[in-house]
Amino acid sequence: MKTRFFSEKPRLVFFICYTLLFVIAVQAAGFVLPFVIALLIAVVMKPLYDYLRSRFRFDSTFAATALTLLIFGVIFAVVGFLLFLILRQALSLMDEYRYLISDYIRSPELFTALRDNILSGNLLTMASSVVTTLFRAVPMTITFVIVTFAMSVFILHNLGNIRGRLLKRAGEYHAVLGRVFRIAYDMVRRFIRSYLILYVITFIEAVFIFYLTGVEYPLAFAFVTAVADILPILGPGTVYVPFAVIFILQKNYLNGITLIVYFLLTVILRQILEPKIVSKSVKVHPLVVLTAIYFSIVSMNIWVLFYVVSIFMVFRVLNMAGVFEKAVQKVDISSEESII
Repeated sequence: MKTRFFSEKPRLVFFICYTLLFVIAVQAAGFVLPFVIALLIAVVMKPLYDYLRSRFRFDSTFAATALTLLIFGVIFAVVGFLLFLILRQALSLMDEYRYLISDYIRSPELFTALRDNILSGNLLTMASSVVTTLFRAVPMTITFVIVTFAMSVFILHNLGNIRGRLLKRAGEYHAVLGRVFRIAYDMVRRFIRSYLILYVITFIEAVFIFYLTGVEYPLAFAFVTAVADILPILGPGTVYVPFAVIFILQKNYLNGITLIVYFLLTVILRQILEPKIVSKSVKVHPLVVLTAIYFSIVSMNIWVLFYVVSIFMVFRVLNMAGVFEKAVQKVDISSEESII
């Protein structure tokens, strides 16, 4: 009886199976993350890879390696640029408050606190913990980068072959699987483009507010703000709030309050724009995306947002490809009507 119940409700089976797979994937995120990143890099760079292969007759391995090096080079350049700006701003702040720092270092309270921590063993425990964490983090990071790079080259080099072999082994489901691949690629491309639009909007807004408040290097820090916007939960606040605190410490209350108010306005504007832009790319109702964002913020868990958005993306792809019902094959992906 249970088998018949589930066999007549393929959507229910999909939601249950996808939820279980998502929970397992989250638990194993540390293991599967390099492969997921490699797959995304391969999907994004595939058109440029095909162009280099057809237009300039590049060797397949060379084209895949060159494009992967380009992606990783850009990532390392951005990270290095961010670290440089953070260090520069920290040194500037330390120089401005060097007298306060000098007085604090010479204060008897500091020596008393250090002596108590040394005698109690807390300082040694803390130092040992930091050293152990660094020794574990450095090789893990290097290994992560190497594995992700190698997998990116491999998948980009063999993406066409992998797709062809899967279609060949699909048998009677060859046509359906082909539609799934085609629709999924188009939807992922739309999804990435929608978030790029949001980051460009964040960059333009940040340039304006930094010019207005007199922040040094407004273009550079606007770029940092756009990159920080990728961070879950925190977002542009990782840049706006420290600058606001610096202005307030410098007794420049107008610019400090302006940055805080503008940050709050940016958050509100983002909550209005993101559901509309993302829902247009994945073709779900804006209320679904807004609810997912709300649940993610309340639970302080970015996986909630990923789960809600991804399950509706996958469901729409399978629905449009005719996996659940034959009649759905006639749906046009360019249609603006939502499935929800």
